[in-house]
Amino acid sequence: MVLLDIGNEVARKFAENGIVLSSGGFDRISQHELDVNKILKVAKDRKLWLVTDEFLQEFVPGERGTESIDEKKADEVQVKRPGKSIFAKEIDSELKIYEERDITKKSTCEGKIEDFVGYFNKKYQNVREILRDRDVLKGSVPISAVKKHPEDVTSIIVMVTDKRESRNGYRFLEVEDPSGDMTVLVPKDNNRPMDELYSRIMLDEVIGIMGKMHKDLFIASEIFQPDIPLDNKTNSADEEVCMALLSDIHVGSYLFLEKEFNHFLDCLNLKCNNHEKFQKIKYILVAGDLVDGVGIYPKQEEELSIPDIYKQYDFFASLIERVPDYIEVVLAMGNHDAVRGAEPQPRLDKDIGGRLYDLDNVHVVGNPATVSTHGVKTLMYHGASLDTTIGSLANCTYSRPETAMIEYFKRRYLIPSYGNDNISPEREDYLVIKDIPDIFHAGHVHTNGYADYRGVKIINSGTFQARTKFQEAQGHEPTPARVPVMNLMSHEVSVVHF
Repeated sequence: MVLLDIGNEVARKFAENGIVLSSGGFDRISQHELDVNKILKVAKDRKLWLVTDEFLQEFVPGERGTESIDEKKADEVQVKRPGKSIFAKEIDSELKIYEERDITKKSTCEGKIEDFVGYFNKKYQNVREILRDRDVLKGSVPISAVKKHPEDVTSIIVMVTDKRESRNGYRFLEVEDPSGDMTVLVPKDNNRPMDELYSRIMLDEVIGIMGKMHKDLFIASEIFQPDIPLDNKTNSADEEVCMALLSDIHVGSYLFLEKEFNHFLDCLNLKCNNHEKFQKIKYILVAGDLVDGVGIYPKQEEELSIPDIYKQYDFFASLIERVPDYIEVVLAMGNHDAVRGAEPQPRLDKDIGGRLYDLDNVHVVGNPATVSTHGVKTLMYHGASLDTTIGSLANCTYSRPETAMIEYFKRRYLIPSYGNDNISPEREDYLVIKDIPDIFHAGHVHTNGYADYRGVKIINSGTFQARTKFQEAQGHEPTPARVPVMNLMSHEVSVVHF
């Protein structure tokens, strides 16, 4: 209780003086029992609006000019290798951003019924083309043609509009295509693959069905999802270059792990033990939620250390400035960022992002986004629809987000089901997975997850935010401050804990 009172008093003094205290700064004041009044005086003299852990180092006796243990060890390593260059600094950047897959400045949606009709038609057409690559579905016919020739065994490509099971255990799908609609009976005949697939079918997904008409029902004998071909081939870099993957940093939250994030930045500057690993990092991809935002959920202001959205991004930029300039940083958007909530999301406006756009090695993109690094293609998607997918499918869990991410590829779509998720019905479909990437990188659920699925490296990069009250109430255990680093030549992934 005494510690709580002290914490409230410190926060009150900073608030009264109009100065924001970062979470790392608060920890340092508490740990070293620093003179708050002295700190505030110096901060005001220097016209600072934000007091960080780094700034407070000068108030700790002997700390300025005193290296940490990690820094000393890093220097010892460098002394043993006099004149040795930094690997990633010596190689040219091979970053390509696929602007055609970014919604920024291309949104035409007005939210009309016609927009949604067009969206579903476009989704159907795009996934149908993927399904038609299967030999068994090349000759698929419209629903209207099936009804005219009921005696033929044939294939159809349809969108699922409803799914139900009768009291007697009969399973039905209501489906449609541009020519009409019909009811499909999925028999229970110990066909385990089809039984399993039926249990995972979500509304609005586009599937292929082989079968035959019987009276008013189309009797399914086989069901197909678009999925990734079994012979999918991947790309690799021709040198040992590495890429770090991050998401959900949540700067501005009092739960932002500032100390751990600064440790990560120290390592990028080779001030840590793992010199060999970090000197190979040429790229950093961040899959959204750069800041905690403002007004995202009820009473969020009670959990913010920086309640001003502009200052959140300003502080975030001050951190990213510490990334060595030879490392390319790609920043995508998430549902906490200051962009529209509906997906696809455009990139952050320059009026808000400010200093981020002044950094030559920083590239702000929308959500989703596709980039290529040294010839290895990555699909970045924040992952807001993971909540719906995990809630809909029994085999998917928050503790293993990669299971839900794989489901996107089985459907070749980033938001499989319309309803719970906020979609902007654009003329161009930015959510379909037409081209298969080498890496699929997401975040949102604050839990690290990894998988290899038919040649695609599936990575959820966790968070730099401690466990929230909401997560605690839900029994969800995040895995903060764990950064996956991928070797783009070997595709090996190692996870560094900070």
